[in-house]
Amino acid sequence: MREEPVARTSGLLLLENPKMEEVVGFLQDSFRRKDLVIIVGDCECKYSGRASSSLGHGERVVLIKGDGSVQVHRPTGYEPVNWQPARCILSVSLEGSSLSIKAHRSRPRETLDTVFSSLIFIASTRLMDRAEFSLYVSEEQMRDALVSDPSILEDGLRLIDFERRVEPGFIDFYGKDTQGRFVVVELKRTPAGKDAILQLKRYVDVVGETTGLSVRGVVAAPSLRSGAQRILATLGLEFKRLSPRRCAKLLQKRETRKISEFFRAP
Repeated sequence: MREEPVARTSGLLLLENPKMEEVVGFLQDSFRRKDLVIIVGDCECKYSGRASSSLGHGERVVLIKGDGSVQVHRPTGYEPVNWQPARCILSVSLEGSSLSIKAHRSRPRETLDTVFSSLIFIASTRLMDRAEFSLYVSEEQMRDALVSDPSILEDGLRLIDFERRVEPGFIDFYGKDTQGRFVVVELKRTPAGKDAILQLKRYVDVVGETTGLSVRGVVAAPSLRSGAQRILATLGLEFKRLSPRRCAKLLQKRETRKISEFFRAP
């Protein structure tokens, strides 16, 4: 039995098993309000633009967000099978007995046309989310990421040792660059300040005295505190941006690869 749109206390509007002619106005109003729209039904997708693709009929979940982005999901898997980024122009129309939802962009010129032959339900609501996303990664995990792939800091950088003990403490990363110069890296997961720079300077001096060679000192952190750049320049040290998020993604990728290799092993 078909139900009429119901306004709930949460601001949710819901159509279950709706008739196609009722849906056009419902979606136009939702797009105008920049609501989040969830559509479940049998659809096919056609994309034209930088390339072209088509996806035959199947029951899917379509998410249309208030920023104009569109995602088409199959019943399994976490990645969309079709999608369009934010700032699309959305339009809806009837094509015979089917419902067509087009997401169009002009730069680059491309269109995703999702055509529904039947609908299970449509939900429309406004969500509020202003929280800041924080990814918690320790300095030890950042070090592990750098050790596993030094190129995330600098192309051609090679590892010699990590957590190397020297008179003032432990060097996070000790390596060589493409010109054969020793590189000492001090890692920080938060903006680096004076203390981190002075600690790095002590490491650089010890390695220079021990080897008798030129040594580069690099602070690797998401950013620098106020005044830190001036201290770096005065002491002849360097700053390279390295975010905890990038390190976390690298470690996650490495862990996923390990798991897949385990399951492939005879």
